[in-house]
Amino acid sequence: MALLALIIALLIEQYLHKDTKELNQKVSHRRWFSKYQQKMDAWFGEQTWYPKWIGQAVVLLAPVLIVYWIFAWYQHDWWFHGGLLGSLFMLALAVAVLVLCLGPESPRKSLKAYYKARAEHQEEDAKRSAIPFIGEANSEAATTVDELDQAVSKTIFRKAQSRYFAVVIWFTLLGPAGALLYRLTNWYLETNPSEGFVYKLNLVLEWIPARVSALAYLLAGDMGTGVKKVKGDFLDFDVEGLSFVEQAGFASLGFYEEDDARGPSRWALKLSERAGVLIFAFAALFSLLGLGLY
Repeated sequence: MALLALIIALLIEQYLHKDTKELNQKVSHRRWFSKYQQKMDAWFGEQTWYPKWIGQAVVLLAPVLIVYWIFAWYQHDWWFHGGLLGSLFMLALAVAVLVLCLGPESPRKSLKAYYKARAEHQEEDAKRSAIPFIGEANSEAATTVDELDQAVSKTIFRKAQSRYFAVVIWFTLLGPAGALLYRLTNWYLETNPSEGFVYKLNLVLEWIPARVSALAYLLAGDMGTGVKKVKGDFLDFDVEGLSFVEQAGFASLGFYEEDDARGPSRWALKLSERAGVLIFAFAALFSLLGLGLY
């Protein structure tokens, strides 16, 4: 069922990306989590334990444990009594969690305006279009078109990891609760970037799938060059997950046609999509062998 849920969720993602009203931004959005945090603050804000790591754990883990309990209850009890309708309901719930956690959009769609400006040789428009993707700081640090495109290339690996690859890997390993846990830690740290419980948990949740994705990039790209550059950091717990993915992806990029005016980011985009196919194959194999918790 995990493989089927993943296939359906990815197909829905493709549909949402084609929607001109950007329905995917409304579906894969943290708005509900922000309202949930506000409610928790209103209920427990005056408690002495709430500002500490216990409060962070309660806010973060409550939705995850609810999802985990529903699927655990289904597997142990309802599996025998729910029948076809029960199975379809649980499949729909798994797909809903995945669609909520994936995205909000693919790097290819995020860079559509950037590549259009590059094709028309509108460098200022290209830089302006890239800011929402790479961030203001990276945009200001890029003084030339080549530097800008290199920043775009590295960000492609980060965004593909946080928006899709890590979610798929945790869904494969721990089921819908794992995918939701990863996404909620990301959302929480967007507004609470403190080095508390959630920050440390996120380091673990980023570190593990980063190594899986790095292997996918090495297999899909220039393995010889990539292995030389990342082998020393592969098991280093001090190397943060997204940084390692960026390093592995860019190292695996290998040679690209330097006379291609579109720059290396086009090749980085294609490499990330090939790595995505390998990660999906890993998820399919894991699911067929029944090795995950879902």
